[in-house]
Amino acid sequence: MDLRNKLALVTGASMGIGRQISLDLARAGAVVVGVARGAEALGELLPLLQRVSPRSEVVPLDVAQAAAVREVVQGVVSRHARLDILINNAAVEERRSILETKLEDVDRVMRVNFGGMVNCTLAALPIMIRQGSGRIINVSSAVGRSPVPGEAAYCASKAAMIAFSESISYELEPKGVRVQVLFPGYVPTTGIAIEARRAGQALPPRWVHRTTEQVSRAVLRALDSGAFEINVALLETLAPIVRAVTPGMYRRAILRTQPPP
Repeated sequence: MDLRNKLALVTGASMGIGRQISLDLARAGAVVVGVARGAEALGELLPLLQRVSPRSEVVPLDVAQAAAVREVVQGVVSRHARLDILINNAAVEERRSILETKLEDVDRVMRVNFGGMVNCTLAALPIMIRQGSGRIINVSSAVGRSPVPGEAAYCASKAAMIAFSESISYELEPKGVRVQVLFPGYVPTTGIAIEARRAGQALPPRWVHRTTEQVSRAVLRALDSGAFEINVALLETLAPIVRAVTPGMYRRAILRTQPPP
């Protein structure tokens, strides 16, 4: 895709994968609107974006707030007259035993990870449908299709994202809007990964470790692809197959490599 003057909205843009994707889209010529809750981190991102893409901007936003999301998207469209790419990356994680989990813990994760993606997607679709073109990339996780202990709400939110994305992809593709799901592998430098390690999560095997740069490059390549899944750590795709073929062995391996909290 020729990204010159394309308008890209990236959620969770202040750090990690979202930050890297925002910078790489801007370097490729896109006008980037980066949103996140952290105003200070967004302020640090803005000059880096505008150095290579002067019309880029940042906007503080909690994607779990549907009305605020609609207002931001409407503002973006009024200023730039288009919306070509939506990267739904914003996410939070709660790693704890289900015996210590409260309803509000689950609600928070689902409202941000799944609800935020839905809010942004529904706000962006009218303009994309009107244009007859658009790309929506939803950042999921391998745990959405191969859950692990201690992250029930996070796993559920990512599974919901996958199902929602696949369902709408069939309806939207004939209208010129392509929906894709990104499986980034394990990125040790993201905030979520750092917090998970502090909470006692074991490190996944090194063969699924990826850098933010690797993930971002895969996203930019995928903008030219018709594939529904973007698998940055391809070997992760084997886990659901192993679980289906040898479920007992699979469960023992999960308990050994990802012990419950």
